[in-house]
Amino acid sequence: MLNRKSEVRPIVSELLDTYQVLGLESFCAAFYEKLLQQKVKFPLLEFAAEETYQQLDETEHLPFCRQIAAHQTMGGNVVVAIILKERIPKHLNESFAEAAKFIAQGQEWYVSDLIGERVFGNGILQFPEEALEKLKRLREHESKWVVRSIGAGSHLATKRGINKEVATKVLQLLLSLGDSKEHQVRKGIGWAAKTMARFHPDIIELHRKEIAAASIGNWFRRKVNIGLERHRHAQSH
Repeated sequence: MLNRKSEVRPIVSELLDTYQVLGLESFCAAFYEKLLQQKVKFPLLEFAAEETYQQLDETEHLPFCRQIAAHQTMGGNVVVAIILKERIPKHLNESFAEAAKFIAQGQEWYVSDLIGERVFGNGILQFPEEALEKLKRLREHESKWVVRSIGAGSHLATKRGINKEVATKVLQLLLSLGDSKEHQVRKGIGWAAKTMARFHPDIIELHRKEIAAASIGNWFRRKVNIGLERHRHAQSH
């Protein structure tokens, strides 16, 4: 298990030397062997991905992501997500589109959550209007994993401190999926609803009527109530 940045930094430096001398194919193979086949904490994989983003030629970011994703490792999803996240300021459309592709291909809850949080969540934080419009369109995606990831992104953005105006729009997005019968979508959207209630109970109060509507599933209200209870618990300590 690699636990410290001091352990990972020389490995990343060696990998980047490999990239400079031997090119992308050799770099991807070595990255998989040295980091993704080992037990490495997620923050350290994020560090490795950030360094990779800085050093790789921009035209090789996405080919790198595709080769890493092909190995189907849990840590690989963290690395792919960070590369796409770093590209958001210049390539918002592309980052969201590529994230959806990787999530759909992954077909696992953790792929949905790891990529959804880091890409969609940071998209909401950086460019809320544009990001939320894109997430609205993803509600119709054929993959349940992609729809679930809307919840993961909304959770992270809410937890990281979106303002009241953006939080209200996020809640409306969540409510628009509050009638879902799909288990995976409920898991993701319910997670975000719980976080919204914990961090913005006042917004929940303002939208009580919509949350209580017959079209909204009881599963959604249960998650909201859990979030409100966690808020009250936090306030009393």
